[in-house]
Amino acid sequence: MPLTSPLPASAAKWRLAIWSLAGVVMLVPVIARLTLAEMNWDTFDFAVFGAMLLAGCLGFEVVLRLGTANTAYRIAACLAIGGAFLMVMANLAVGIIGNENNPVNLLFFALLALGAVGALTVRFDAAGMARVMALLAAAQALLGVGLAVTGAGFTPVFTLFYVLLWLAVAALFRKAGRTAG
Repeated sequence: MPLTSPLPASAAKWRLAIWSLAGVVMLVPVIARLTLAEMNWDTFDFAVFGAMLLAGCLGFEVVLRLGTANTAYRIAACLAIGGAFLMVMANLAVGIIGNENNPVNLLFFALLALGAVGALTVRFDAAGMARVMALLAAAQALLGVGLAVTGAGFTPVFTLFYVLLWLAVAALFRKAGRTAG
């Protein structure tokens, strides 16, 4: 389905919810900066956070433009985009392994790139997305085990959270694929 298709009527509520949520989320660091001495974000930090929110919202706009009114697909997309957003935020803010300057943390960006390339490869098809997300869960598990075995880092809770998230997203995409066809 072309990305230039007109938005379905049901997309208006989703669009309002996503962009409103992004606005509220952007207010959190603004309020924290104004009220907490420990919050030492500068203009660059706010710009990066705003760009991340914009990228997430634009990602969901792509989902809306695909023309699917399938609720399972939209929830899966929200969870996938939200999960990726949180992983990037954690990685940039404090780092997942050590601190944000640890080069091992680049592996987590590579993991998300794998998911993005997979999504583009299957052209956002629900059944294909289910396979991509299952692959992402496996890659996440392998990364966690590999880091632990090599002594580069130990992230059992983080790894388990993301493996379960990616598997849940895969299940939702699978459900969306069954109800679409």
